[in-house]
Amino acid sequence: MATPLQPTFKKRINDAIESLIQKQVTPWSFLMTGHPLRVRYLNGKEISYQGVGFEGSPREVFWSRYIEPFLEDLCVSEIAAAVAMSKDRGVDTKQLLLELQDMLLDGIRMVYGRMASVDRGLMAKGYPDKVKMRSVDREIDAMQQFLNERVQAEIVMCGSGWSLEEWYKRNQFLTWTVGIVLAILAIVFSH
Repeated sequence: MATPLQPTFKKRINDAIESLIQKQVTPWSFLMTGHPLRVRYLNGKEISYQGVGFEGSPREVFWSRYIEPFLEDLCVSEIAAAVAMSKDRGVDTKQLLLELQDMLLDGIRMVYGRMASVDRGLMAKGYPDKVKMRSVDREIDAMQQFLNERVQAEIVMCGSGWSLEEWYKRNQFLTWTVGIVLAILAIVFSH
């Protein structure tokens, strides 16, 4: 059964992935239309091409750690938001993180799938059926490893905190002693 925060994060991630594709991937589709291509790396540095083909430098830029910083940033920020919201709302953090992991991986696949489609369209020069779709398995695997490591680290950190129940188990004697002393003091001072 899904956590109550699952729909919230599904919407957040779907919106973020759609925006990422629209702003960072789709503009590349128009590289060879004669209009300038202007997109930015996550760090703000501009990528600009006009009047060039996709082969060579533009294709190299497109596939060489262009999109990964955006995906990594999305993973890190959504994981942090999930941890904070789960604690704030009393939702099982581990379960939410595992749900989030699946949602983010689906989004990552969607981004790379769209990139492969753009790549194919640009390489085909109008004849997409004549060009094989580029495999994005390596990129997806690398991002999945990045995501899995962060989710597992958060699960470990969330599990290392003591819950009230754990504290009570470790300090039963102290709790009973304080309770007995307080009860005796209440009886003494009530007379």
